Amino acid sequence: MTKKKSVFRMMVITVLLGIGMNFHHPVTPTLYTAMELPSRIFGTSMAVMCFFSFLTSVFWGEFSNHIGRVKVFTISCVCYGLAQLSLGFSASELAVLISRGAAGAFSGGAIVATMAYVIDVSEPSKQASNLAVYTAMQSVSLAVGYLLGGVLGTIHFQLAFNVQAAWMILLGLGTAFFVEDSIVDPQTVKPRELLKTVNPFNSFASARSLMSTVMILFLIVVFLTGFATNCHENAFNYFLKAELDFKPIYNGLIKAVIGVIGLIANFSINLWIIRRTDAKKSLIVVLALCALTAAGALIPGNLTLFIAMNLAFFTANAVYQPITQALSVEGRKNNEVGIITGLFNAIKSMGNVLGSLAAGIVYDLNMLFPFMLSVGAFALSAAAAWAYWRSAKRPQL
Repeated sequence: MTKKKSVFRMMVITVLLGIGMNFHHPVTPTLYTAMELPSRIFGTSMAVMCFFSFLTSVFWGEFSNHIGRVKVFTISCVCYGLAQLSLGFSASELAVLISRGAAGAFSGGAIVATMAYVIDVSEPSKQASNLAVYTAMQSVSLAVGYLLGGVLGTIHFQLAFNVQAAWMILLGLGTAFFVEDSIVDPQTVKPRELLKTVNPFNSFASARSLMSTVMILFLIVVFLTGFATNCHENAFNYFLKAELDFKPIYNGLIKAVIGVIGLIANFSINLWIIRRTDAKKSLIVVLALCALTAAGALIPGNLTLFIAMNLAFFTANAVYQPITQALSVEGRKNNEVGIITGLFNAIKSMGNVLGSLAAGIVYDLNMLFPFMLSVGAFALSAAAAWAYWRSAKRPQL
């Protein structure tokens, strides 16, 4: 098979990436429990991962403009695999946090590279719909990854980390052989320029020219939704293990169902919203539904209702993400794509950082508090989305 530029090939790689990056999720609570770590580790480890993703995402977007999307993807996958292998062999809380930090730094590179590649090789009229399909591929791969990780975890949780490491390393190396880069003439990077690019604060400064009132309001929406989603999801995952004592296979099955629902929603509701409606206006309604369904998960005393309302929440949650991805690159020039996808992922990651930390801190006070925080953040994001829509309607000077 020869190398070629291809949206289809990158979609397949996105599926394989999503599977590989989700093997560990069903077994991570088991690892932490076996290590007898405090409950805060679930939130703090995720926060550390997201923080390093935040720090490096803009860098990866800009760096991929220099060396190419595929090279960044290969580097990121190989290093992410090694970081996850390290996590599986961790013997202390500090080792867990170091491994999660490394994983966050390189997961950002892989995600930014695939998203930027899809935008690069898509015709402008198809970018939004291709991003919806891209997100759908992430949903189905999440389901498969969780399920396979749960199955491996029933044999031994360590096996899930070992398979994950091998999978990611092989994926990174294989992509370099089968996918032609979307950057036709990558720029040569001088050592001094590379050092500037590695500095995350210089990377953020490079995005300053893209800032406007509309863009700032949009990034507030991205931040709040990242906070709300991660706060809810972390609490939900830990609740299944700590309160219900679900085994990894059951965690995997639940996430598999969520992934299938997300896949159906992306191929139906999302494509309809993007093609037939004003996506900015529709985003307000979707985020309001996220707040409503998250609130439904607070109804106490009924496990079936709790699971059902969370499935409804994750459906609404799956719908808003491709809308925000599509809006992030709407009307952007090709030379802005790398930076803007990195900025989008960075702001989302910062929301994830604080959402994870908040979930870990308030869960110990009351197991329902993280869900309450998620409701509030989604309500605020709907209000911010309304302001974003109104601002975007006004003529820009």
